[in-house]
Amino acid sequence: MKKIDFCRGIELYGEYDVVVIGGGPAGVCAAISAARKGMRVILIEATPSLGGMATSALVGPFMTNYDRDGDEQTVAGIFSEIIERLQAYSAAIPSENVESNSIYTSFITKYHRHVTPFDSFYLEIVLDQMLREAGVEILCYTQFADVIMDNETVTHAVLTAPQGLLCVWGKIFIDCTGTASVADKAGVPTYKGEEISGIPQPGTLMFEVDGVNDEKFNLSGTRPEYPVKVYKTPKGKYKVNHYHVYNVDATNAKSLTDAHSIARRQVLDAFCVLHDKTPGFENARIAAVAPVLGIRESRHIEGDYKITVQDVANGTKFDDRIAVYGFGMDVHNRSVSESGNFKIEVAKRYYIPYSALLPKNCNNILVAGKTLSCASQAVGGMRCMPAAMAMGQAAGVAAALSIHDGVTIRDINVKELQTELAKLGAILD
Repeated sequence: MKKIDFCRGIELYGEYDVVVIGGGPAGVCAAISAARKGMRVILIEATPSLGGMATSALVGPFMTNYDRDGDEQTVAGIFSEIIERLQAYSAAIPSENVESNSIYTSFITKYHRHVTPFDSFYLEIVLDQMLREAGVEILCYTQFADVIMDNETVTHAVLTAPQGLLCVWGKIFIDCTGTASVADKAGVPTYKGEEISGIPQPGTLMFEVDGVNDEKFNLSGTRPEYPVKVYKTPKGKYKVNHYHVYNVDATNAKSLTDAHSIARRQVLDAFCVLHDKTPGFENARIAAVAPVLGIRESRHIEGDYKITVQDVANGTKFDDRIAVYGFGMDVHNRSVSESGNFKIEVAKRYYIPYSALLPKNCNNILVAGKTLSCASQAVGGMRCMPAAMAMGQAAGVAAALSIHDGVTIRDINVKELQTELAKLGAILD
């Protein structure tokens, strides 16, 4: 591709202790936890809304925050705070009250015990409240573009905003972009999708319907025709997960544009499955279609440690663990001809090490969410939003400890990090 030179001064928007890029589930928890530790924090988000896949992409419910069998909780902390706030608006049902094989789980049993139904709009409200209460500066409508480096240290993030190009200076940067874009621009080794083929899990354009006869649908016990799945929300609407768009490169605008075009037509196909073939949906209406395509997989970083399939299957209990999870290795088929989903069983509970959040070749970036250093198959469960929130909370606390103690992110006292997380309600065992 032909390149041109572009050189001009960029406005310095501000200087911060912690710069969090990406306002999805991982990013909001990272920003809140760092700010509550006294850090000056800015949160950069490309869309108008906080919450990422949970709001802009209408993805839901939150998959289980319990172990594999739904017996014991694995994610709490800020995640639990968010659910409590949502309950005040009657906009979430706590996971302990939701059993599998119900209209809240699309009658799915495996790994769906104790999911958390929620309303996406009210989640936007709650996240905005919590961030502002913590003192986080929020900058939406602003996209990450590049970094300025000093050897292996990021000094500035370059941003594109409605007013033009901006940059922010920071001591520590937390990459919660969902595409590892900050790490990639900083020279961190990354790969896309599955290790050998490079093909990611497919995307889906989620939508919501209302006007459903709940009693008729529930009494029928009939799941919609595969692959359409519907999940009731506390406000009466249903979130619809359905067809796949294959080989979407979430780091490429042309790929996303073409995929979204296909996905819009798939929404109509999925709605016909509901309206024409599913008891209780005869009078259903499309209430909302997500403005953002749901992305299951993009880049993965190469970190100080790479979580393996064996780690997840065996439940390797890392000394530097910062989170626990139990959802299965849910890897959707990467092509029409391939079978997908739960090919390999997970341990009853498995663990996420701090070292998987530390990218190689950079001194001051932490990565939280589905782009952590993890095998593509193994990340199938950890890509879910409660796990991302747990990682984000850990990254925010780690950044604060690094700055407070005057050490690098690699040299923090991990035992102190674990102690601080436990005090904040995080589950580590």
